[in-house]
Amino acid sequence: MMHDNLDPRDGLEPEAHRTPKDSPMADQELAPAGRISDAVHAWLDGEPVSEAALKAAPREVAFWSKVEVETSARRRMVTPAHVPAQILAKLTER
Repeated sequence: MMHDNLDPRDGLEPEAHRTPKDSPMADQELAPAGRISDAVHAWLDGEPVSEAALKAAPREVAFWSKVEVETSARRRMVTPAHVPAQILAKLTER
């Protein structure tokens, strides 16, 4: 069986200067989309924040509110009772 060599350094000399073009996507840093206000950070930490301060950052508040709704729904998810039994049955077949 052949395996692909996925080493991003393959073919580069030890002293060769790497350019962003040589780097895999995971190594590239993305520019920040913008700074989140201190009011939003305080709100996320559960500290009291004025409505006016939150209205100044509606996109961030909407985003983090949606994240909270989604994570709350995922916390309530449970694996159906028949799934662990199916997994254990498959493991014993080996």
